Amino acid sequence: MTRSEVGIGVMWQHLTANLAAVALFVSGWNYVQPWLEGRSQKFRLLVFGCIMGWGAMASMLLTVEIRPGVLLDLRTSLVATAGLFAGLPGALVAAAFPLGYRIAIGGQGLTAGLVGIAVAFAAGVLANRSIGRRQTRAWQVLVFAVCVGLSGLVPISILPQTAAPVIDARLVLPLIALNMAATAVAGLVVLHTQLVTKERNLLRAAVAQAPDFYYVKNTRGQFVAVNQSVAAFHGYDHPVQMTGKTDFDIADPARAQTLFELEQRMLETGEGMADFEEQVPNAKGNLRWFSTSKTPVRDVEGNIIGLVGVTRDVTAQKQLEQALLEAKNQLSYALSEMSDGLAMFDAEGMLIFCNEQYRNFFPLTGDLRVPGTRLRDILEAVTVTGEQVGIPKGHEREWIDNVVGALRTPGEQQIKLFDGRWLMLRTRPTEAGLALVVVSDITEIKSTEGELTTLSNQLAQLANTDP
Repeated sequence: MTRSEVGIGVMWQHLTANLAAVALFVSGWNYVQPWLEGRSQKFRLLVFGCIMGWGAMASMLLTVEIRPGVLLDLRTSLVATAGLFAGLPGALVAAAFPLGYRIAIGGQGLTAGLVGIAVAFAAGVLANRSIGRRQTRAWQVLVFAVCVGLSGLVPISILPQTAAPVIDARLVLPLIALNMAATAVAGLVVLHTQLVTKERNLLRAAVAQAPDFYYVKNTRGQFVAVNQSVAAFHGYDHPVQMTGKTDFDIADPARAQTLFELEQRMLETGEGMADFEEQVPNAKGNLRWFSTSKTPVRDVEGNIIGLVGVTRDVTAQKQLEQALLEAKNQLSYALSEMSDGLAMFDAEGMLIFCNEQYRNFFPLTGDLRVPGTRLRDILEAVTVTGEQVGIPKGHEREWIDNVVGALRTPGEQQIKLFDGRWLMLRTRPTEAGLALVVVSDITEIKSTEGELTTLSNQLAQLANTDP
């Protein structure tokens, strides 16, 4: 079989090999991605263009030659893909490889070959410009693949007459279809790689910039990955510098041994720990409080392959808790030492706080005056026990309503108890809807007032008496 009479079967074999080459180089881009992390955008575009250009050359090495210098392959799919995702810089680099190789081959199909590469270059760059900064979508890649496949008709239409007779539908249609398929495969794989890379970078950036300490260890206790907070805390400039290190490299031997045994036990049992608090000295030797949670990591088959941990600096929280505790103790001491009774009621008239002096002022209802009791229930007990003098008979319900209603307005009230003692009740509502009631024993004051009143009456009587 002559080259001018290439069979359809042989042509399909060559073009299928072309498609495999395209897929191989596109897959290679996935493996290069991790190595490019941290590199500049221009450098990544250059590498991407190079890989697509090498893939185009590989496709040309597996070409179907139907006449000397008349080649059918899938080079345009990778050149167009480079333009779609890398714009003008990537397309220029990708097109340079097949252009140089095509010129070196020469032949009667040289002009058509160069035009085909130029059309693919222009299609990719124009598609990139039209999409702009927006995220490329899968449907756009598929439409683009159709356009690239159809653009293959342009170089075929300008082939010399000596080659045109052998270009019939049996060759053109498979070529267009495979160019569409190659462009779609390349575009979708690159698009998927972009999306995965963006999500991974977003996750890494969030973890790296988080104030908490995130770290992953293998089963030997070595750090596989840490964020910037972990590295800075232990005196390293970059998280990568901690890769492969263990707790024995960053902590004192006793603490490192304790952590190692604890983590090995977690790896054996498969059980993690949550919110374990401990004090650890920082790089300057100052003690800090930390809360740690760790859990084993399993692979897809359920085997434990390491553990992940999150440690949070809770020193400020601990200091605040200590300050609140001290303030509470001081307040409790002050309330216990003060002579007045203190009670706090909510907006519904529920007693939510009182000191012991408040309860002691009311011996008959003191057992009811505890947080959680309604003021109405307390006042009903007062009317039953007769603890307070002067409650109007037959109008107890109105009296209770008035006392409860008085919680909403500031005021003072003097009451007399069954044992002859006098109490002063001062009510102070708050903006939050609470009511503060302060109770003072004014029995001596009332007694003095009585004595003064008696003395005043005696003086008045003496003044009116004939000397």
